[in-house]
Amino acid sequence: MRTRHSRRRMLRGLGGLCLALPFLETLAPKRAHAATPSNRYVFMFGGMSIGSNAEGKIAPASEGPLAGALTRGLAPLGDLGVTDVVSLVSGLSIPVAETPPAAGRPYSFHSTSHQVISTGRRFDTANWGVLPDQTSDWLAAAKLAGDTLQANLVYRAQPAFYRGANPEGGTDGLISARYNGAGQLEPVPPITSPRVAFESLFSGFVPPDPAQADGAKRLLRMRKSVVDLVADDAAALKTRLSASDQLRMQRHFDELRSLETRLDELELPDTAACQMPTHPGEDPPIGNAIDPSSGGDYNENYTNSNGYSDEERRATILTDLIHMAFACDISRVSSLMLTHAQCFMNMYTLLNLPSDLHEISHGSIGGGTMAEMQDALADCAAWHVKHFARLVQKLRDTEDADGSSLLDHTALALAFEGGFGLDPGGGVANSPHSTENMVMLVGGRAGGLHTSPGVHLRAPGKHPAALLNTVLSAVGVEETLGEVSDRVDGLL
Repeated sequence: MRTRHSRRRMLRGLGGLCLALPFLETLAPKRAHAATPSNRYVFMFGGMSIGSNAEGKIAPASEGPLAGALTRGLAPLGDLGVTDVVSLVSGLSIPVAETPPAAGRPYSFHSTSHQVISTGRRFDTANWGVLPDQTSDWLAAAKLAGDTLQANLVYRAQPAFYRGANPEGGTDGLISARYNGAGQLEPVPPITSPRVAFESLFSGFVPPDPAQADGAKRLLRMRKSVVDLVADDAAALKTRLSASDQLRMQRHFDELRSLETRLDELELPDTAACQMPTHPGEDPPIGNAIDPSSGGDYNENYTNSNGYSDEERRATILTDLIHMAFACDISRVSSLMLTHAQCFMNMYTLLNLPSDLHEISHGSIGGGTMAEMQDALADCAAWHVKHFARLVQKLRDTEDADGSSLLDHTALALAFEGGFGLDPGGGVANSPHSTENMVMLVGGRAGGLHTSPGVHLRAPGKHPAALLNTVLSAVGVEETLGEVSDRVDGLL
């Protein structure tokens, strides 16, 4: 027997499914902005140590222009034609002591360096795994976001952490934190679903095609009706609650009304670059977690299940979304974690390497020679560099509101988890468990970056956060990260 449902009940049901407030705030179409381009900022991260610079596999052997001196690990910069707008800085270092010094980490390498890099503040050993300060993306958002729809796009391409005891990865998958309205520091979990990322950006997009536009406007009116009904129900319920619950409900009610006022048919920038992307469809399946202590499972029999979730496709879609969000001025800031810290992603499908990313940094590829192991590590770095370079290329080749390039008003950075050198905790020299000899890539032209071709620049002993301070200053953010107040000369 068919049961009849009223329109009001149907809409209320839709509200229950769709009106989770933090997500709904991302569903509103953006406000129109002036034609004067705004600056934009991107921080990307790869969860691997880069290996010995002396081998010339990632950092070039000498300083100077990158064009003509690309290593195996930097080859995608040449393949994608962006050596004139990307530089590499080497010799960066995070200080280490049993009790972490300013902007430093403890002897334990894992789960520590990515938090220090992204905040510029010493690792908090009393709150293990908690980001100790707000991160560079939120410093940038405070300056750049304005009235854009999304202040900061926080994404991660690797959806799961491949270690048997902790398949979700805990804080090893977090590089973003902000202070909330109450002044409390809170981590910001990344979106790992390309579908959710797409729908949160473009649910309010009104296409230029008249037929498509009518459909989009009908969906928008439906969403506004849902807000009306849920807000009415919230107001009716409020009178029957205790005083404390009334306060909580009032906050909820205020947020609903704020959302209602934002759900208007607002125009996107009138530029050819702002277009509705193709819906990515369902997310690739998440691969089974791998426990590396079991001795492997990194071979052709496991390429579609163990330790791999099609991170190649995920990273491609997420960088495409960042690019189009910038082109449409939906957002001006993004944090993209390509791989977890201490990443155990299966590298067989990507690079035909029978090991995981972390073990490759330790020279493990199934008995290969030293040269083969160094090449394997460089190829792993190149996979991260490729996605960074691809975003740089897309921004360079896209026209901004004033006819310039999006890249002319953007600064990007790609950091890696570790370098190569002394591991004080283990007393081991030439270890990947080291934050000596770290490197970072910088792209874009904002604020005077790359007025001349990209270079390899050495900055011995400089903190990675000092380089992020430099990149932030290029987009007009003068506030510095955590306990690091200096910058790296030579890029601006």
